[in-house]
Amino acid sequence: MEQTFLPKHLITLLTCICLSLVSAVPVSAQGKISGIVREDAANAAPFATVTLLTATDSSLIKGKVTNEHGAFDFENLPYGEYMVSVRYVGFQTAYSETVPIQADQPVKDVGFLQLQRNTNQLGEVLVQAQRQVVERSPDRYTVNVESSTFQTDNLLDIFRAMPFVQVQGESVSVNGKGGVLILFDKVQMPGATLQSVLTTMTGDEIEKIDFITNPSSRYPANISTVISITTKEARAFGLTGSARSTLSQGIRGRGLVGTSFTYRQSKWVSNLNLNYNRSLTHSEHEGYRVPLNGTGPVLREYGLFRYGNTIPSVRGMFEYKLSEKHALGIQANYVQTKVDDNTTLSKRIDFAKKLNGTTDSTLLADGREYSTRHVQTYSLYFTGKLDSLGKSLDLIFTYTPIQGNTTNEMLAQNMFGPDGSLLGTLRRVRNDNQSRANIMVGQMDWELPFLNNWNVTAGAKMTLSDNRTQPTQDYLQDGRFIRDEAFSFENVFTENILAGYTTLDKQLGKTTLRAGMRGEHATMLVEDKVNMRTPVDRTFTDFFPTLMVSRPMTDDLVMTLNYRKTVQRPGFSVLTPYRVYLDDFTIEEGNPELLPQYTHTFSLNGIYKSNLYVELEYRQEQNVFLNLPINQDGVAYWKNRNLDMTSVGGNVNYSYQVTNWWSGSVFGMGAYMTSAMQQKDFDGLAIPGTFYHAIGWQNSFSLPRDLKLETGFNYTGPFTYGLAELVSNHYTRIALKGNLLNKQLQYTLAVLDVLRGSVSGGVVNSSNIQTRSVSYDDARRVQLGLVYRFGKQTVKTAATKKLGNEDVVNRAN
Repeated sequence: MEQTFLPKHLITLLTCICLSLVSAVPVSAQGKISGIVREDAANAAPFATVTLLTATDSSLIKGKVTNEHGAFDFENLPYGEYMVSVRYVGFQTAYSETVPIQADQPVKDVGFLQLQRNTNQLGEVLVQAQRQVVERSPDRYTVNVESSTFQTDNLLDIFRAMPFVQVQGESVSVNGKGGVLILFDKVQMPGATLQSVLTTMTGDEIEKIDFITNPSSRYPANISTVISITTKEARAFGLTGSARSTLSQGIRGRGLVGTSFTYRQSKWVSNLNLNYNRSLTHSEHEGYRVPLNGTGPVLREYGLFRYGNTIPSVRGMFEYKLSEKHALGIQANYVQTKVDDNTTLSKRIDFAKKLNGTTDSTLLADGREYSTRHVQTYSLYFTGKLDSLGKSLDLIFTYTPIQGNTTNEMLAQNMFGPDGSLLGTLRRVRNDNQSRANIMVGQMDWELPFLNNWNVTAGAKMTLSDNRTQPTQDYLQDGRFIRDEAFSFENVFTENILAGYTTLDKQLGKTTLRAGMRGEHATMLVEDKVNMRTPVDRTFTDFFPTLMVSRPMTDDLVMTLNYRKTVQRPGFSVLTPYRVYLDDFTIEEGNPELLPQYTHTFSLNGIYKSNLYVELEYRQEQNVFLNLPINQDGVAYWKNRNLDMTSVGGNVNYSYQVTNWWSGSVFGMGAYMTSAMQQKDFDGLAIPGTFYHAIGWQNSFSLPRDLKLETGFNYTGPFTYGLAELVSNHYTRIALKGNLLNKQLQYTLAVLDVLRGSVSGGVVNSSNIQTRSVSYDDARRVQLGLVYRFGKQTVKTAATKKLGNEDVVNRAN
């Protein structure tokens, strides 16, 4: 591979970052107010809203939320007299005494601010108000899992219950945007382990989930939403932990067992998390294909996919404190995903001259699919605080090897006449895809707060990755399989990314300004080892600005303006050239000519009295990926292609508390979308505009005897995404949570997808063929979950550090 040199402007950017690091000069100190908010004498109040007011007229100066220990601080304060106000759902508003900041006493600690809980009598039982499950702030949604009935649900089911999250299979998007990055305790999670974590990690390990809809330049440019998961923390020394089990039954059963252990001493902490997931999956499919140019018959399809899979996973870490401000740690993750070889895949295709017409013949096909996938991640990290202002440095090196093998084998393909007579037998085919990937990442992040309300974040990241895939196809002849060279390939994908970023935060009176720039230089190379050619050899150098301006207009209203540019580069599986024969009428192809998708997003939002959120958004997307078919002699050739999209819309979220024991929220989103496509075979194709809309309603009830009931309903209406007309879907959840054995044992009984509306798919109107494909994946279920806690308190699942390889590993699947 030819060496690629960095352009001068990227080098200039990185030089500026380095200069910003070494030019840090302390500034003369000003005032500071700090304190701790507590629910009661034993429990802190994490993420309570704290505002700093002037003591003379109670005007707002600035606000923030407490950390997980209930602590807060306000720095860089001019001399004067202040007062601290605290708001926390389920508690009465609390105020501090007047706090003077003077030259002889510039630093003041207000100590503990004790909250008083709102209470209400329900019969003869005292019911205490609790935090709302879903809360909204200017840049994020917050789901308070610890206050919910999600303790025995896995992450995927928690996401599915959120009205602003869209789940299609195991693909997750937020407010209709893909490019999701998941963090655990502000630590980036490897994308290759994401499937395992989504299906094995349960709510009892989680305190809250933040859906950050306007991430800064610190995150990779292909990320539109950051899902930040805060796990519960073991504060006690010694051994703490939990054991859990979840069983659910739909058409088929699923089960999960797991345990977590944390052992903490003054200088070190270690953690081990074990999970084992077993699922018996049932998936139904129906659809049709109608050639628009009169070539080939009309097909009506029905499919049933049943298989069992197991996902054992192990996560472990060890961290040692070199000093109070410096720590060194290692961590390792291993995940194995295995699909049993006793999978049954049954397909029926009826052929006719027109849709819903008389059947001329029927194809019955049986097959099986089995696979194994191993993902390992090893990382070494250092973190340190450099001074009392909070300057910090993070260094990390990560290595991730990935191995996988998937086999899809036809067991029979027989054609029958309308009277049931055998007309003929089609060939049996076996597709096998072996893949090997290696990813190495080096990353450095600086946090540089200064006095006078300045804060600089900067860093650099280098990613080196390669992925070798060997898709092969064999057909059965005379009792043995023979390789079909037309559908057998060996491709090597190499991608190297060098990135640098800097973000500046500045408090200008009541206005908060955050401006950032990220530069990324990427080289992408695909080598066809069979034909000895290079179908892809590209170099990209891009800059991705971000901007946020936020200002409280009144004591109750905060307005925020955001802009962000993002990119979605084609992944390994869609960019490499290949052809996969699925049956005599369906072939999938890779597209080496696929271009990266660039998105510009502008939004303006306002939040009123911490419970009404309104946002308006304009989004321009260039080169969106969409998998589209072309009909050639009755065969549908599917390939990812580019199109452009523009949308104008908004969303509303309102949180309410009817009584001290009944709270909830409603959500609504709508957008008008237009598309255009200028590609070969699609020139001049008119794409109609469409209106996307979604609504959701969630309620939480605190009941006597320490019971909690939650209900939720989400609905997404039908809409057009480019050339795809997607069907409507809805999801309903009802759950009851209780405690036994002095709250050491917690149980949850839930009913999911009550109305059986969790479907996906729709109609694709391509240039010369119309197809419909709708699937249902056994989401209507009854679920029972148990969590048993041992030790002094619930533990943190893994005190991990960011791995840095997430954006590449996400695309390696």
